[in-house]
Amino acid sequence: MSQSRVATRYATALFNEAQQTGILETIIGDVRGLRTMLTDSRDFALFVASPVIKTDKKAAALKALAEKAALAPLMKNFLSLLVEKSRVAELANILDSFEKLYNNAGGIVPVEVSSAIELDATQKENLLKKLQAQTGKKPQATYTINPALIGGFTAQVGDSMMDGSIKHQLTLLKKRLLEGALN
Repeated sequence: MSQSRVATRYATALFNEAQQTGILETIIGDVRGLRTMLTDSRDFALFVASPVIKTDKKAAALKALAEKAALAPLMKNFLSLLVEKSRVAELANILDSFEKLYNNAGGIVPVEVSSAIELDATQKENLLKKLQAQTGKKPQATYTINPALIGGFTAQVGDSMMDGSIKHQLTLLKKRLLEGALN
């Protein structure tokens, strides 16, 4: 069984249980919190993935973490199950798979927007409306500032990239001018 299949199976089981018990929103909050911990703390990520650390130490550490982070009982039990089944090293992949299931069920599409300057609330709202019209799904955007774009923005929606940046326009103009000069 490949890692992605393992992650998908565990994520699906967690998703179904959360949905049946009516705590899906609580669990997605826990999932995002755990993913942030894995991303922000290299030590935690290495600890989780390490095959050298004994199961009982991982179980104790994750139990303490779950208590401190006030995770839902379902998530606490899920983490214990992952340790018991020696699947805790797959935690990051399971969390990613869970979020994909959540987004698909809710008609949500994650969008990464980069702009040359901070977008104001009206610009963000207009952009989200356009993205919703294009995708037919509710966009959930994260925003970053990239001064190298000179002006405009880029939006990564799944596998597609929308590039409305000045930098891109200048690159296209340069390409057209060089093609014209060569002909």
